[in-house]
Amino acid sequence: MPIFQINVSVILQMAVHRNQFKTTQPAAGRITPEKFLSGFPPTTQALAQRLRELIKQTVPNCIEKVYPGWRLLGYRVLIKNKSHYFCFIAPLPDGVVLGFEYGIFISDPEGLLQGEGKQVRQLTVKSQKGIRSRKFAAFIKEAAELAALPKRELVRKQLANETAAIPHSSC
Repeated sequence: MPIFQINVSVILQMAVHRNQFKTTQPAAGRITPEKFLSGFPPTTQALAQRLRELIKQTVPNCIEKVYPGWRLLGYRVLIKNKSHYFCFIAPLPDGVVLGFEYGIFISDPEGLLQGEGKQVRQLTVKSQKGIRSRKFAAFIKEAAELAALPKRELVRKQLANETAAIPHSSC
């Protein structure tokens, strides 16, 4: 018989409380997005700021967090007390990357999204003129919706994509 018993519901409640606290108040020592961006050239800061505004306008209740190790700003959408990562802004010396966690599934008939991996797709923006607000907002909205899907739906979509990519030979 174990000396102590782990109460999973208490641990989950603690985790939810901790995550809610993180989203409402910056902890002492946590880097702010403004501070993070201050290390980049002014043009990069302006591009990142415009994209930050667009993300927040498109997904008003999103959670913004600096990931200094990855050198990016990450965005999460909160669904039923659980946050789901959906996009990021990665500043560069000469521009900004706007990336989407489940970008492979985003509708992109113009072929604007870049990337070769199994999941993530991104846009590289070098100037204010390169920000196509309506198109980018549509990508952001769809990315948030995809992130909120149950994992089984994403797996189903991924399997469908992989099956479609397999060349079929005729006998």
